[in-house]
Amino acid sequence: MRRRSVTPGWLVLGVVAATGAALLQVAPDAAAVGGTPVLTDAYVNQARYAPGAAATVSAVLHESTGAGSWSGNVAYTVTHLGATVSSGTVAATVAANGTSTVNWTMTPPSTDFTGYLVQITAGTSTTATAIDVSSDWTHFPRIGALTSYPSGTTAAAADADITVLERKYHINVVQFYDWMWRHENPVQRNADGTLPSTWTAWNGDVISPAAVKSYIAAAHNHTVAAMPYTMSYAALQNYQSISGVSPTWALNYASTGQPWAFQMKPNQPNTNLYIFNPANTSWQNYITAKYVDEVNTMGFDGVHLDQLGNWGAMTDTSGVPVDVPAGLASLVAATKTALNASAAGKVLGINAVDGYGGDNVASAKNTNYLYSELWDNHETYGLIKSYLDTQRQESNSIPSVIAAYPNTKDDSGPSYEAESAIKSSGLTVNSDHAGYTGTGFVANYGNSGDTVTFTINASEARRYSLVWRYANGAATDATRTVSVDGTAIGRVTMPTDGNWNNWHFDSDIVTPTLSAGSHTVSISVGSGDSGFLNLDNLVLGTLSDTSVQLENATIAASGASHIEMSQGDSMLSAPYFPDHDKQMSNALRSWMKDYYDFITGYENLLYGPDVHSVDSGTQFVQVSGQNISGDASGNTVWTNVKKTSTDDVIHLINLLGNNGTWRDAGKAAPPVQTNLPVKYYLGPDENPTAVRVASPDSDHGTSTSLTYTTGTDGTGRYISFTVPRLANWDMVYIDRGFTTPASNRYEAETAVKTGVTTGTDHAGYTGTGFVDNFATTNSGVSFTVNAATAGNYNLTFRYANGGSDATRIVAVDGNQVATPTLPAQGTWDSWTTYSAPVTLTAGLHTVVIWRGASQTGAINLDNLTLGAR
Repeated sequence: MRRRSVTPGWLVLGVVAATGAALLQVAPDAAAVGGTPVLTDAYVNQARYAPGAAATVSAVLHESTGAGSWSGNVAYTVTHLGATVSSGTVAATVAANGTSTVNWTMTPPSTDFTGYLVQITAGTSTTATAIDVSSDWTHFPRIGALTSYPSGTTAAAADADITVLERKYHINVVQFYDWMWRHENPVQRNADGTLPSTWTAWNGDVISPAAVKSYIAAAHNHTVAAMPYTMSYAALQNYQSISGVSPTWALNYASTGQPWAFQMKPNQPNTNLYIFNPANTSWQNYITAKYVDEVNTMGFDGVHLDQLGNWGAMTDTSGVPVDVPAGLASLVAATKTALNASAAGKVLGINAVDGYGGDNVASAKNTNYLYSELWDNHETYGLIKSYLDTQRQESNSIPSVIAAYPNTKDDSGPSYEAESAIKSSGLTVNSDHAGYTGTGFVANYGNSGDTVTFTINASEARRYSLVWRYANGAATDATRTVSVDGTAIGRVTMPTDGNWNNWHFDSDIVTPTLSAGSHTVSISVGSGDSGFLNLDNLVLGTLSDTSVQLENATIAASGASHIEMSQGDSMLSAPYFPDHDKQMSNALRSWMKDYYDFITGYENLLYGPDVHSVDSGTQFVQVSGQNISGDASGNTVWTNVKKTSTDDVIHLINLLGNNGTWRDAGKAAPPVQTNLPVKYYLGPDENPTAVRVASPDSDHGTSTSLTYTTGTDGTGRYISFTVPRLANWDMVYIDRGFTTPASNRYEAETAVKTGVTTGTDHAGYTGTGFVDNFATTNSGVSFTVNAATAGNYNLTFRYANGGSDATRIVAVDGNQVATPTLPAQGTWDSWTTYSAPVTLTAGLHTVVIWRGASQTGAINLDNLTLGAR
């Protein structure tokens, strides 16, 4: 069946596949009859599409009542930022209680680096998917992770894993985590130079190089890039004898003079990593050759580098201090040179752990994306945004990726106490080691046959993580066999730390899939198990829906993507990616699908190179009846404002009822707000043409047009509208033009004013007046200016000062660029100027002149002129 869509140029081909049956051809005009259709899924067949390439869209239909088969049209609408690009229908049939998949093929517009939302309807049921038209994945990176590469992995199995990541989450690049043989020697070789059938990694995993290559091929078949995890400056135990790395290239602690070493697994010296000087040219020459080898031998698309963050002052082995962040930037530059010489066109990224070295790498601009694993220095929503704003400015908008693990410090989920479980004879309940939960713990637990059996309730059918809280002060690690409903499903190890007063929940994790209802879970000293421990509880490790949703809203609204989805449709909750100690609820899994559709469909408003922040104050947005913040303070509606070349974007993130930190578990779902009256101050030169709101929380991300009015009050010119509903995150975006004033001069009296008034009682001003009484703490004037081209400019403020010397802050796009002193002129009737040099990208920018708590004096402000420098 071949037909044209409504909009010429989008060719559509529809066909229906019934599950377990042959392909069906159905007349396109068939009327809906019989049962009730429910759309259970929708997806596309590639992570991204080259401009001009055809996209296949699939929608999965289920007949939900059993009343009879259903035949009718599946309707679709393709939108770009809320504007319809194409629409049409495809005929479908689904049997009673059956499931069918309807497919259609269309060619999106050929504009590069553009996201589209595809909204799909059958009967009253709706769903959505998204299309990314991008010739290069690094423009809008959406990174997932792989963690297992066993022998016998078939091409079909590899394709299945990649398919889940691509279909559900539009993942367009996968990080191959711990695929390598050794950190300093990733690819093992036989004596004749060939690859072995397997190699054993640092953690004991047996890796099949053929499986790694199968995953790379599967990724490429879905237009997904393959990036190998590689440690930038580490070598595994026995590095000198095995790989020929010289210990003279190493880093030492400045405080002790001892080598910087890091043990990956407790009490296992064979997992020691020794850290080398990234600025040492001998190390650089050695390791960059290994990077080139892994790319050329395995077929990777570049190199992803890791590091360990800030461990204090370091020296080389001669005692000379080493600037490690500068050394990392130097190693990145050397890697780029090596890849360009021997593996041209390959991609490079490096992890700035908790921001360490991030400034150096961002400013050098030698990477294709900026990857940052965030820890204690960035534990609030506001600090994430501030970090990303700075990184974007320093790098000139290189795309950012955040690794940030929700709930990773919490043992969160439904808990069952061991002392209340069924215990085999000989086991006792004690309370002589503080820190336990409940009323005690099971002790004397280590004799053959010892068993503790819990009765648990699975609230819904899905995969669960069984997390054990224990203490092991014995001389050796302990192992236990875990059974569910009487069937053994795995063995876990509880490492010793030699102290019975320390409680841990870091044992191996087993993840059974359970039906809803009651189940028994037993942990026993089975055949081959050994060691004594104290057992405190069993937790069904569960991610907090609200924690994940607000964290993801923050990261996306701040202009970065989030590496979080991994092999097996799991979410990362720890820095060691195979650690699956927490699972998603079904509701969160559904939300994540909508979220990735949303960030893909609206990628141009979230991640485009023309997107930049405005200011972290509250001078631009008022929400009547709400406690708002511009800095993501707890228990507020956070107004995070951005500008693009075509839109003003207001992210409303609902932190009501929660604090300002993102990692902690146990967050309450914020109370849903309805009918929020919003005033947005946009200045005299912006010309709004439409207001829309969209959210991953509702309607599968579909945009809704809002009615609006414009007006002017004492603060300035505004646009007002009502947001119908705010759950976690709404994105309001205002389509607008801009009229640059004559001579690029912006009058202060018509700008956005905070805590100031206007006056006309001192002659010589331009325009219709000037800003008066600019003298109190937390007062200022905010301008929107237009830079016609990228380049160097002067911000020239015309002011009068008849009092004492005054000081102010000048910020551009939320970043402080100057702290001028504005000298007294001896009279309020004399006007003078102050100029601040800035470098701007082409487009609109926000310029704020502000008196904070540390600034002094009074001025009158006449205007701001943006001029070439």
